Amino acid sequence: MNGGGNCGERAMIKFILGAAIVCFTSFCGYVFAKKYRRRKNFFAQMNEFNERFLSEIAYYRRPVEEFAGRYEYKGDFEILLSSFLDSLGEEDAGPLPVFSFLTADETGFVKDYFLMVGKGDSASQSAYFTSVKGTLGEYRKKSADECRRYGDLYLKLGFLFGLMILVLIV
Repeated sequence: MNGGGNCGERAMIKFILGAAIVCFTSFCGYVFAKKYRRRKNFFAQMNEFNERFLSEIAYYRRPVEEFAGRYEYKGDFEILLSSFLDSLGEEDAGPLPVFSFLTADETGFVKDYFLMVGKGDSASQSAYFTSVKGTLGEYRKKSADECRRYGDLYLKLGFLFGLMILVLIV
């Protein structure tokens, strides 16, 4: 009769180990999808910044520092914006931060975008920021679609990989 208790303990250990493996692999899927969430949030906030900046150019025309301080941004866009604002007025401004989740084209677009913020007269700025509105909207939409598609995919793959390991253990 003593052997029956040992079998129950083994089953419990396998169950706990299996649950831990499934949780771990699901978490790994979540971590791998982080790149897509960061990219989506970055372009959503940059698009919002562009819309606000267009209104600012048309109506209020406050200095860039004052305008940017009126709104709160989060994450990577906030880091980029802070770095940009810190470099204003400096002749030897350091480079803007580069984010690994952006493609080379997107990085070039973001750098060009911030080279124009606060430069020139309001008519030229309005024309430029209106012209990039479409491209920025495409980046925002594309990044949101990829986040939805690949974010869910990585999470599901992590879960299924954990289940596969669990089946192999049992």
